[in-house]
Amino acid sequence: MAQDVLTSVGDAAARKARELADVSREKFDEIKKKSVEELLHDSKEWVKANPGKTLVGALAAGYILGRLLRRR
Repeated sequence: MAQDVLTSVGDAAARKARELADVSREKFDEIKKKSVEELLHDSKEWVKANPGKTLVGALAAGYILGRLLRRR
């Protein structure tokens, strides 16, 4: 019983990992086809559309960098 559950969970995790890899590969291929100007424009548009996520991401990145640099 427990082994069946673990096998089922493992299969679901593997399936999700494959899906994520496929989506990531597709997104990477899209990005490779764009110029730097297009990437910059897309980034600016995303920041305008998602200011809260941008702020949280910037705060998280700053915190992590601060922790990493403080250890040295």
